[in-house]
Amino acid sequence: MIKSLTSHPISKSWRKAADFIAGRVQKIGQRGDRRGLALKIFMCILAVGLGLLFNRNLVDYIDVSRVAEQAPESVTAIVEFAPTKAALIWQGMGVFLAIMAFLTSLWINDRMEEERRRGFIVMVLWISAFAGLLAWLPIDVLATKHAIAGKALAGENPSIPAYLGKLFFVSVAILSIPASAMIYFRLSLMDRYVVHSFLSPFSFCLFSFISVWVIADLTDNAPAFSGLPASRMLTFYVVQVPYVVLFVMPIVVLLSALFSLSKMSKSNEFISMIGSGRSVLRILAPIFIIGAYSSLITLAFKYEWAPSSVGYSEALMETAKRERVALKTGTEIIQDVWAKSEGWMHVNEVDQRTWFVGKVPFILSEEMADVVVWQLRDDDQPEKVWKAARAKWVWDAMPPKWVLTNAQIWSYNERQVPIWKSYPTLEITNWSETPWKVLSSSQNPEYLGLPGLTMYLIAHADSGDEALAKFRTNWWYIFSEPLTCLALIMVAAPLGIVYSRKGVMGGVAAAIIVFALMYVMRGSFIALGHRGVLPPFFAAWATNIFVASIGVFLLWYRARNREVPKFKEFVGGLLGKVRIQRISKA
Repeated sequence: MIKSLTSHPISKSWRKAADFIAGRVQKIGQRGDRRGLALKIFMCILAVGLGLLFNRNLVDYIDVSRVAEQAPESVTAIVEFAPTKAALIWQGMGVFLAIMAFLTSLWINDRMEEERRRGFIVMVLWISAFAGLLAWLPIDVLATKHAIAGKALAGENPSIPAYLGKLFFVSVAILSIPASAMIYFRLSLMDRYVVHSFLSPFSFCLFSFISVWVIADLTDNAPAFSGLPASRMLTFYVVQVPYVVLFVMPIVVLLSALFSLSKMSKSNEFISMIGSGRSVLRILAPIFIIGAYSSLITLAFKYEWAPSSVGYSEALMETAKRERVALKTGTEIIQDVWAKSEGWMHVNEVDQRTWFVGKVPFILSEEMADVVVWQLRDDDQPEKVWKAARAKWVWDAMPPKWVLTNAQIWSYNERQVPIWKSYPTLEITNWSETPWKVLSSSQNPEYLGLPGLTMYLIAHADSGDEALAKFRTNWWYIFSEPLTCLALIMVAAPLGIVYSRKGVMGGVAAAIIVFALMYVMRGSFIALGHRGVLPPFFAAWATNIFVASIGVFLLWYRARNREVPKFKEFVGGLLGKVRIQRISKA
């Protein structure tokens, strides 16, 4: 029987494919295949990662389908938000393309003709980019489709323009990788040399700063994960990748530009390029494009992933600490969903209701705890008070309703004499509040991306300017922070170029001073914007405008092949001109 199975045509095909992959993987270690090793490793990681994601969604779909057949009335919401067949099919196609990209990358080696090798690299990158889109887009579109249709778990009203912007930036960031490879291979030899000179220190700095951050964070947080599965710690750091990249990217771009341009200046390569007929701005154009591309990538992270990853990582840390304490004491692990126990208050001025929530959940769609609701009359006297141990909003009911558990009601007559009643379970359908409306103001704006901030500003449009100042400032800051990379490139480029025999330490010191000044100004302006002292737009963009102005001023000198004046000389020159103008007027 075993012999008949192994002789089956399908089994033979799988064996041939396995033998081919094993042979190609074995050749990777040989000398002729090492040039494309990084690409092959990346394609392998992508295929494995998408395969694991598809497997998890497929298992969830099978489990939900099995439960739905047994008790369809109890899993309405779960079935509604479970992965659909169409989404799984698209995701499966993405996994298939990722595998094809990996297999294609195995053919790349140094024995190929240069033009053919470039074509294979671009083809592999395009296939992998479409694989990533197919694996991500259907699930994301499905979740937002339900929210737009009024089936959001927390009752939020998503902003369609903000969601379309998310799709645009993330799609552009994914597709820009193969597009960048195509553009790189079409560049002239001099432009490619400039790009290569920048990317070498850029890769080293990015990896080094991320490693330093992880090591420093492990020193503080590693004890919280002791005794827990290694997957918990791995998840904790993986979800923070967008935030870490966004955090270190400005200093990485600054140091990379300083190092590459100072090295080219020191070896007289920059002067040789100018002697070939190219202007300073034309030589620096590839670096400016890389700065703009870095801003695009960080904007895709900042749009939603990076802010939400910070809040999610804190939730993971709290859960890990709770589980560790339970394992240490031998008690049962309490899987509660509450973020804090100090409570939150929401005032609905339109319906004259005031909410007090004793325990706010991490996920707003989960049930609240220790809830008290006051209903006031027109004369601001209490009309009715509800008190409940738990409060859950049922979004899929017709109409949506609030379910209060262990509820107590105090009804006040015209003489303000209360009448008390208690209910094990109480359903209320005439409240206009949703969990998003009640609890969204308890969210930290630092943890909200642009879609979340937009939804908050729409839901609380009737609030005052002072209450919305923090959220409006962070809304503009979503766009301004990524463009810090381009602003710093404009400063680092002229400071890294040295025409004379003097060392480059003066330019490096000046760039670091500008970087430090930028952080001080940004923190101060953002704080003033949060307090409503400065307009939100100015608070978010003033620092970038200031740094970019310094860069334009320095580039003006470099574009004319002139040394950047020292601060003392520049101020002295301005004062001299002022004296000459006064003497001429006198």
